[in-house]
Amino acid sequence: MKTPILTVTLFTLLTSWSANAQDATTVDFAKQIFPILEAKCLKCHQKERTENGKLIKPKHGLRLDNAEGIMKGGKEYPNENVVAGKPDASWLLKTLSLPVDDDLAMPPEGKADPVTDAEKALIKAWIEQGAKFGDWKGVE
Repeated sequence: MKTPILTVTLFTLLTSWSANAQDATTVDFAKQIFPILEAKCLKCHQKERTENGKLIKPKHGLRLDNAEGIMKGGKEYPNENVVAGKPDASWLLKTLSLPVDDDLAMPPEGKADPVTDAEKALIKAWIEQGAKFGDWKGVE
């Protein structure tokens, strides 16, 4: 009679552990991806603003400070900046992965530190997982 209770308890524990392990590998955009974009990309790719009396527009029309802009992309590759589930088709990851001496490499030399391999892997995983933003919307 004790065997079914033990089996059910063990099954419940394993199911709970499996769900928690899966949650631990899910990339959280607001906590893990946006800080990378903020540190490495927003200097050039944020909402239009005025600094020292000068109007500064997002480079190439690409905004990375809100969900819509991240998915929409810029002038050169509209709707291909992030292709949910397809990191190899996503220009965000492509440009971050180019050699630093490539003209299209991001961030450009001198603008921010290069994106690390670990950061690229995290962005790739986020895209593979469907490029979800959760509750994060970013700047209007």
